[in-house]
Amino acid sequence: MSLPGGRQMEASGGQLPAAAAPSSVASRPAPRRTVGRAVQIARALRPWASGIAHSPETWVDLWLGFARSDPSLESAEQLRAGLEQLGPVFIKAGQLLSTRPDLLPRKYLDALAGLQSSVAPMTEAEVTACLAEYAAELRDGIPFRDFDSVPLAAASLAQVHRAVLFDGREVAVKIQRRGVGEVVRHDLRLLQIGARALSRRVGEVYDLPGLVEELELTFRDELSFRSEADALAMFRENLAPFRPRVSVPEVLFGLCTERVLVTELIRGTPLSDPTAAVPRPHRRAVATALAHAYFQMFFVDGVFHADPHPGNLLVTGDGIAILDFGMVGRIERQVADNLVRILLNFVLRDSHGVAHAFLDIGKPTRAADELGWIMEVRRLVPRYHGVRLERLNLGALLVDLLKSAARSGIQAPPVIGLICKSLANMDGTVRRIDPEIDVLETFRTFIPRLLESHARRLASPERAAKVALDTSIGAQRTPFQLATILEKLATGRMRLVVDPLSPGG
Repeated sequence: MSLPGGRQMEASGGQLPAAAAPSSVASRPAPRRTVGRAVQIARALRPWASGIAHSPETWVDLWLGFARSDPSLESAEQLRAGLEQLGPVFIKAGQLLSTRPDLLPRKYLDALAGLQSSVAPMTEAEVTACLAEYAAELRDGIPFRDFDSVPLAAASLAQVHRAVLFDGREVAVKIQRRGVGEVVRHDLRLLQIGARALSRRVGEVYDLPGLVEELELTFRDELSFRSEADALAMFRENLAPFRPRVSVPEVLFGLCTERVLVTELIRGTPLSDPTAAVPRPHRRAVATALAHAYFQMFFVDGVFHADPHPGNLLVTGDGIAILDFGMVGRIERQVADNLVRILLNFVLRDSHGVAHAFLDIGKPTRAADELGWIMEVRRLVPRYHGVRLERLNLGALLVDLLKSAARSGIQAPPVIGLICKSLANMDGTVRRIDPEIDVLETFRTFIPRLLESHARRLASPERAAKVALDTSIGAQRTPFQLATILEKLATGRMRLVVDPLSPGG
């Protein structure tokens, strides 16, 4: 294909795949008025909304998460099709909703988890225009000797091409579609308005505005390829101890811009391919390394690859390469530590500890029934210990905790649903590599690394300074707090709350 600067580059053979949707987001004129976009949304979601309107029980199921009816698969597929038609923001919103078992019934979760962009690849002229803008940003112009016109993958925000640098290295070039940023920003504003309106209907426990905020953060990173390059480099460094069993592509920073990302091209077979398989002698080592890599992300680094399904993993001989860091989750330290407490208490069969660790993550609403939920957890945890090890899924345990907490009026941070899905997907992927692995035992073998990391964090100069400062401030507050307690005792306003389910109680 002909590229900026008059250079000719070799293109791979074949035709661009046909698709019903337009070839580029930019080729569709962005709606100039909010009402116009609202009409498009209404038309796309009309088949789904019509079915819901005739079934009040399904509406209750959909928005309150209770299993009082069984919504039809047809209804779930209608919602999925409507979201796909509406473009990247609604596709990503559906994918994020698929991580919320506390909000949607199982059939909806399954349907939305399969959401994919249906847009066709950009035309050769559009790719050439994108590369012309890219060349203008680089000091030395286009750095590719060869460039395949047929993309390796195409999605609603960007597409990926194979290219060869002048030094002979193969690279993957991710190009952002022109005009997609404006479409995303407009749709996010509409979603925020809708979330605020719906939150008044479904209650505070589900925090729909918080869900849209998570979506906005996701798009902020996805639309900035410099941010994605930084994230890739961070994951590559953080997961270096697991190489060569687990690898992440290297970023070529000098060739990256805000809308073009260049990384090394890793060859392999997607794990989703039925023919993909890690050689038998290496299966246990690769599966264990992958599980430990994700435990490292969740519980040590606080930044994780949020979509570890088999299509994002390549089998590379006796190892696995992790691709597509478009969806990245971030966990606050307190949340990560309490997730560890949940799993450790589960390993120890301490349901009381599981319940209280989760309560330290969640936020009880005004209608919360904390005592009732603790009793439900006491019934839930022993059931999981009765499950055969090859069927035990840690992500499924967290999903059940999340759903029961929502029913009891306890609000969990939106990231918890993403963690549940990611952990459940990781569990299934690890078992796909090695069907005989015990994931719970794999977590046990990770505990020494976890303790080592925790000890290093506690012993750091920054941590010591924080503890000293907190102690100093606390000492200054103690006289005032003591005076307040004495005043309440004297006036009869002191209440003593005893947890009847405490150990030994």
